[in-house]
Amino acid sequence: MISLPVNYKIRIAKQFSRAAHTYNTAADVQLDIAFDGLNLLPNVNGLGLDIGCGTGRISQQLAKKCNRLFAMDLAFGMLEYAQKNNASDDDLAKSQFIQWLQGDAEHLPLASESIDLVFSSMALQWCKDETKVLSEISRVMKPQATAVLAIMCAGSFYELNDSWLEIDEQRHTNDFKTADNWRQAAAEQGLLVSVNNKQYVTWHQNVRELFGSIKSIGANVVLSVNSELVAPGKGRHKINKPLSRDTIKNLEVTYKHKYSKSSQLPLTYEVCFLQCIKP
Repeated sequence: MISLPVNYKIRIAKQFSRAAHTYNTAADVQLDIAFDGLNLLPNVNGLGLDIGCGTGRISQQLAKKCNRLFAMDLAFGMLEYAQKNNASDDDLAKSQFIQWLQGDAEHLPLASESIDLVFSSMALQWCKDETKVLSEISRVMKPQATAVLAIMCAGSFYELNDSWLEIDEQRHTNDFKTADNWRQAAAEQGLLVSVNNKQYVTWHQNVRELFGSIKSIGANVVLSVNSELVAPGKGRHKINKPLSRDTIKNLEVTYKHKYSKSSQLPLTYEVCFLQCIKP
């Protein structure tokens, strides 16, 4: 597989940058996932790396597990928000140091064998070349370094995707990699890897609220099945074409009929936790 072209990565970065000011209030499930990942990490004496740090709220907790932390994100808007809103944490300032860094997970701007602890939560699913990502993570890890990677994988948003298929044959949700795809990519780099899967479910009153929950965290960039972002109104899938009122109504009727519980619509996040050690 090939990496996303640079201009597509710029679009992803812009989308998440726009969501910087709404992310923390909307991303409750992302916070739950990140804390579950943090609980799998040891404390180390050395350098840590947070890939896809977003608004930095997890970076503050992660910095307590190492002596110094590189908090990296592709989206400059997220980094700006993170620096501004985490600069006055007096407790951290006394004993920890976070260096904010703009970078791409497929091209980490760090020296080989320089990192003791790697963490990433709900970011790596946006990278299309899992082998390249794990190759870079393995490259920067010191021998005996640990990585915990929480990645959205196949099975996510299955209710939404299944409901869409009742409306039309276009692809409206991402086709995420399987947990085994990620496990194999890690093993190919010589990493000792174990994988645990866990489902997280959010509940919504209607389809518009459900869509809003995705948009407010910047995750409404959709990748087509051929590993390219679909431009608005172009291509066979036309994923970003504005939805008509009738289409949304039909989708909601179908969604409610198939999945509604107590008048609420579920949205499932299927997450794999990769625990990796570099021999």
